[in-house]
Amino acid sequence: MMKNKTLLTRKLTAAVLAAAMTFGMTACKGTDADTAEGTAAAESATETVSAALSAAAEETGTAAESREEAAEEATAEISVAEDPDTEIAEFRKDTAIKVTVEDQKEEKKNDAGEVLVTISVQKATIEDSGYDALQKVLDQQSADTYELAQEAWGDMQAFLEDSDWETTGSLYAIEDTISMKRGDDRIFSYVTTDYSYLGGAHPNVVYNGYNYDTKTGKRLTLRDVTEDYDSLYAQVLDTLRAFQEEHDDFMFFEDYEDTVRGMFYGFSAEEDLEDSSMTDAEREEISDTAGTASDIDNIQWYLTDNELAVIFNRYDIAGYAFGPTAVKIPFETGLVKEIYS
Repeated sequence: MMKNKTLLTRKLTAAVLAAAMTFGMTACKGTDADTAEGTAAAESATETVSAALSAAAEETGTAAESREEAAEEATAEISVAEDPDTEIAEFRKDTAIKVTVEDQKEEKKNDAGEVLVTISVQKATIEDSGYDALQKVLDQQSADTYELAQEAWGDMQAFLEDSDWETTGSLYAIEDTISMKRGDDRIFSYVTTDYSYLGGAHPNVVYNGYNYDTKTGKRLTLRDVTEDYDSLYAQVLDTLRAFQEEHDDFMFFEDYEDTVRGMFYGFSAEEDLEDSSMTDAEREEISDTAGTASDIDNIQWYLTDNELAVIFNRYDIAGYAFGPTAVKIPFETGLVKEIYS
């Protein structure tokens, strides 16, 4: 603020001195014509002072705005969500593009007519017109998810029959719900919560991020929306490291840093399979994807109106009991491209 006042004072001083000199030189001549000339000079000087005031104020305001923006960037911090399950699954109803969600449900029964499994997959429908390409993609995504749910139950049913498990009275579930995060003329972003219980100690919950170009329906990658992908990776990893150091009761897997790197840049088939029971011949059929894999399949993320969130599901970098981890990157960090922020 002191610098702004100094700048304004200097500009005003210069303008006033120039006006005073002009008026003094013309007024001292003494004749009527000289007086008229002096009056005109005074008016001109007044205009000069007013212009200087406006210019100084405008420059001062611009400088203040620049400092405010710099302060925002300096205080913008990447953080880990305190309650990731709640934040990730939250459905935003105030998106610019209005969306309705409907359930597609089906119950599978045994020979006695008892329900064995409930399959439920949500479908998103855009209420506004002009988004035909995007709607076509959403319809296909819903159909594919429903087909996968059917296949998952088919595999589980075959396992139960082969194992002679008693299924009477058991209730299994496969559910896929949608949580809108952002919908505008730039991007359509949402998260699905894939819940399944097919026996075992606990159900499984997986979050998947879907991000599309609103006009074309093209699926966007994390690289598409970031200014500097390598810097984003480095800062996400640094944030996780700091979180681990600050929380003694939270434990990432020992090799979590390798996992994060693989999620951003692709996994090496050789490293990923070195502990598997595959034969050498079987391994040769699987290509090495390090550095070439699309992050669509590896990283789950979404955009809101003010931040980018990168999701690490249960078992990605920590055990089931620790839940998911969500790293939040505010737009003020400059890591997200301006057209999306």
